[in-house]
Amino acid sequence: MIRYGLDFGTTNSSIAHLVGGEPRLLKIDNKAQDPEIIRSLLYFFHRDLVVKKDKYGHQTSSYSGEFNFAFGQNALENYLHDNKNRSPGIIRQIYTGKMVSTGPGADLVAEYFEEVDFGVGRLMQALKTALKSPTYKGTNIFGKFFSLEQMISLFVSLIKQASDQTLREKVDAIKVGRPVHFLDNPAGDKKVEQRLKDSLKMVGFKQIEFEYEPVAAAKYFLQKFHLQKQKILVFDFGGGTLDTAVVLYDDGFKILATDGIYIGGNLLNSDIMKLKLNDYFGSKMYWGDQRLPIAPHIFDSLNSWYGIINLNNPADMRLLDKIHYKNSDPSALERLTYLIKMNLGFEIYEAIETAKKNLSNLETTKIKFSDGPIDIDIEISRDEFENLITPRINSIKEVVIKTLKSAKTEPEEIEIVVRTGGSSLIPMVEKMLVDLFGQEKVQLFDTFTSIAAGLALE
Repeated sequence: MIRYGLDFGTTNSSIAHLVGGEPRLLKIDNKAQDPEIIRSLLYFFHRDLVVKKDKYGHQTSSYSGEFNFAFGQNALENYLHDNKNRSPGIIRQIYTGKMVSTGPGADLVAEYFEEVDFGVGRLMQALKTALKSPTYKGTNIFGKFFSLEQMISLFVSLIKQASDQTLREKVDAIKVGRPVHFLDNPAGDKKVEQRLKDSLKMVGFKQIEFEYEPVAAAKYFLQKFHLQKQKILVFDFGGGTLDTAVVLYDDGFKILATDGIYIGGNLLNSDIMKLKLNDYFGSKMYWGDQRLPIAPHIFDSLNSWYGIINLNNPADMRLLDKIHYKNSDPSALERLTYLIKMNLGFEIYEAIETAKKNLSNLETTKIKFSDGPIDIDIEISRDEFENLITPRINSIKEVVIKTLKSAKTEPEEIEIVVRTGGSSLIPMVEKMLVDLFGQEKVQLFDTFTSIAAGLALE
């Protein structure tokens, strides 16, 4: 029986199966630079809007046509292409097709919701991270509500279709990686895992197992290099989380300890945004006769690209229009308004991500992006970046030390430190591990595919 091993990541995903006892990664995104690694992106193509008038002359809008989707690099390319041809955004009242009561004994009335239509599809990212939010159930997309579980199932189903086509077989068994902690409390953690399981059931998988991601990477590392009687620490630092495991192979595979924390590459990008770009978009401006500061939630929303999208609502746009009055920095307000109206959050964060990656090889680089009044050409040095993330690295170091203590293991007893995940490429992260364990012990291993390969193992 074939079983998939799926690493459903915050930023990237991959899938593998066993061939002759060896894991083999499947090519699932032919548009990607590496077809075995897919960006964890789901794109809903724009639907046509139909505007009608009822018998009372009231205008209503609804979307027509089938829903179409893309994933990975295809999702990214379509989104960027469509977003370049976007409209400024039109606020529309969308009829849900339901009649609802406004209160006891009241007549039924048509149910509507407000949506801003850019003439562009909807790009969904970080679906895995959204799982840990008990309040996030889903979102309305072009007239239809999609639960988070449905969106995850759509993304995974596209991966499954590509994989099944390659193998020419429908596979209904899967082992999926998960972080050591979705949430700190066990009851909440179990609910998050169940949400992910429900998503996989929607795809059609009948046999579903879970395994901690660093444990899967450890199994693959030990199997690939035929190591025995080795005590290793796996340091898995990705886009959403840092996860650790101490394992021992001695007459069998033994997990001595696991731990983790919600610090990942996406959070570091948010740190860069706050340090280098928030002022550019007016975080220090004030307005009005009383020299009022800007509402805090505006800049809290800039901490993620999808938070920026959420600001494009009637209430916040009215607020931004209001604070033109005696504004201390009209240019910054223009840039902020354009950023939100033109839905440029994803592109800004891609520019930040590019700069962050460049700092792994350069002492200085620039965050660069230009569109309309926004013309970002801001230098950031590796020293600045390292000073910025020092508190994060200290927290990560504490997790590593805690994992060792849970495993009743001293640093010198660890024979190999396996670092994997895209964020493990950051030089300061490597230095922290080298300082703890020594240069000769720290090894970079299959940065983006070690977990999927390990999950495919029996």
